[in-house]
Amino acid sequence: MSLLSGFDNITGWAVLQKNGAAIEKAYAADSSSASDIAYFKSVAPTLTTPDALLKNYRALTFVATAYGLGSEVDQTAILRKLMTQDPNASTSLAQQLSDNNYRTFANAMSSWTPPPFSNPANINAAIAGYNENSFETSIGTDSVPLQEATYFTRTVPGMTQLAQIMSDKPLLDVVTTALGIPSSFGSLDYDQQVAILKPRLDMSQFATAAGVAKFVQKYLVMDQLNQVTSGSASDPILTLFGGGGSGNGSGNGGSSDGSSGLTLTAASINLFA
Repeated sequence: MSLLSGFDNITGWAVLQKNGAAIEKAYAADSSSASDIAYFKSVAPTLTTPDALLKNYRALTFVATAYGLGSEVDQTAILRKLMTQDPNASTSLAQQLSDNNYRTFANAMSSWTPPPFSNPANINAAIAGYNENSFETSIGTDSVPLQEATYFTRTVPGMTQLAQIMSDKPLLDVVTTALGIPSSFGSLDYDQQVAILKPRLDMSQFATAAGVAKFVQKYLVMDQLNQVTSGSASDPILTLFGGGGSGNGSGNGGSSDGSSGLTLTAASINLFA
């Protein structure tokens, strides 16, 4: 189901803000969600061990999607470890993986005495998570920036630590785009990334809905600006990092083979201070 095709991201976001609940309801009615939810409810009492869940691919897909891990449903070795280790142990896989969703999944699914889905509240939480994540995934088929904006708006309120942003790729994508930080940022090590972001990102703005909304709007504007300027050799962001060129048509301000695009180095970090 195409939800927002034909809209630019700024307009699409306005539509979502005004009619999001109605759009999500229409999506649920027109998708396989109702059937998937009914199936999950029917088999939840039988999911009494990690093995029982892992052997039921449809139920596993539902649960993985509910916790933002729908793309990892075939990584059964990882999911098994997340469901059988203490997620708070320093040596656990949940602590070693950077994505917050792994820890959320492990925290919900690592205790099987009693099984997680013997509690109706956990079944309802899984259904709510499935609805949210499948709806956001559907938005992403039309616009990844709108998907990320929706996820950011839902997830970031109340976050106070930069590490929470750093460990969640969609959140980090929103932040770096909104702040005008080039994609070469991803090639830096963690400490260098922190050195760039810490003085530029005020986490207190995420304490209020208005602060989150303002930041998301900035992200969408910057994303649209990036699309307009991506083919320009005089991109001011590239110039800031010394990557601006003479306009030879490479789109990166470098040589025509595109190999000399923007590079962030440790020395570049000072530009963000």
